[in-house]
Amino acid sequence: MSIGHLLLRANCPLAYASCPAPFSLLFCLISFLSFSGCSHVVEENIHPLVISNSAYTISSSAPEKVGSSQWWLVFNDQLLNEYMQRALAGSFTLQEGYARLKQARSLQKQTDSSMYPSLDGQVSAGSTWDSDGERDDTSGFGVELIWEVDLWGRLSSAAKAAAFEAKAAEDDVQGLALLLSTEVADTYYQLIEQSLYRNLLEQQITANETSLDLIKLRFAHGAASLVDVYQQQELVASVKAQLPLNEARLIILRNRLHVLLGQAPESTSLSLGQSLPQIPSLPQLGVPADLLRNRPDLRQLQRELVAADYRVAAAVADRLPSVKIGSSVGLVSGDVLFSLFADALASIVDWGYKESEVEKQKAVVEEKAARYSQRYLVAIEEVENSLWQERQHELLLAALNEQLIISRATLHESRNRYIQGITDYLPVLAALVSLQNLERTMLQRQRERVSYRLILYRALGGNVLTREQNNIITEN
Repeated sequence: MSIGHLLLRANCPLAYASCPAPFSLLFCLISFLSFSGCSHVVEENIHPLVISNSAYTISSSAPEKVGSSQWWLVFNDQLLNEYMQRALAGSFTLQEGYARLKQARSLQKQTDSSMYPSLDGQVSAGSTWDSDGERDDTSGFGVELIWEVDLWGRLSSAAKAAAFEAKAAEDDVQGLALLLSTEVADTYYQLIEQSLYRNLLEQQITANETSLDLIKLRFAHGAASLVDVYQQQELVASVKAQLPLNEARLIILRNRLHVLLGQAPESTSLSLGQSLPQIPSLPQLGVPADLLRNRPDLRQLQRELVAADYRVAAAVADRLPSVKIGSSVGLVSGDVLFSLFADALASIVDWGYKESEVEKQKAVVEEKAARYSQRYLVAIEEVENSLWQERQHELLLAALNEQLIISRATLHESRNRYIQGITDYLPVLAALVSLQNLERTMLQRQRERVSYRLILYRALGGNVLTREQNNIITEN
């Protein structure tokens, strides 16, 4: 059923029934039942107000499906696997989610309890004095049973709303875990990139200093100018200037990974892989409609929407008369008392309070329906963007690799011409600067390709928690 059907509502007139005599109670109850046609029907299988495509613009023929297990295992990195386990076990962000889930389940239990009879006990003692000063002591003990008859479904609707909100809290925990896993992986691979970047800078500095020594030697023999020496010295200094920025980035990323793992930042470095991972082929993508089932955030919004619709049903039922029945038994000053009672209550004039509550809850449903539909559109957009970014990035890496080959050949030829005295040092310097910039850019782009794949895994959704963690969040 689409959200559009939920926006059709029926307003019901209210009446007040008075039953002064006990024998008229049955007649009153039958009269109240005439309001049953005013109940609000809730559809639990709600879909967004979006007509999505039947497939993504980029397809995949992979047999395996990402979206049901721990996606990071495809990288075959034992260190990453260990960090994931530590993060999922120690993250305080996840612990916040677990605490919210406990709150939602406690609220569900409270709401469920209202559907059952309550049993209250009372012990009393007192003394009274008449006009003659005579004191009369009384004491008593009693037990009272009260049950509100859920004629119009107000209590059951509130209970179902709380149940769906508890389920939404489960989805919230899974969504936090999915986001945490991709953030851990992205931080981990950025750390590897910066570590490789530092090694590359050190290699370039060593190569530039070697070239500087050769130029100084040529200058000593009159084969090079002082300008050539200064130009090479400037190149050495410019590359060395990258080291402090790289070290700061390493420290920031290391601190971030420590926090994601649920521990305070430490000065000690973390163990890292030696290289960036090979990107596997695209996982099985399915169709856009699969996101409604695979993505925890979409499941959470859908359940919150159904819960809000049950709140509408409870508000509609609250405008109708309520009926309570019960009995009490007690011992007062040695006498046993027993009674049965039935109460019926209906609003005569509330100045539109309950009607306004119904309209407010309807507006909440409309708000959540719009949010659910918009988030579904954004989810499709995220998958499409990550697919196209990765495809175009592969073309970019191929172009950069070709440019790198040409740049190395240019440097080799310009050096030969300089050694032969055909040209000055400026073409060599330009070729060297271009090559080293390309090497650093290539490393950055290779890591960005990994990030695009991480975005795709997050966009496709899935349950990344362990079996034990899933048992914790799904236990009743």
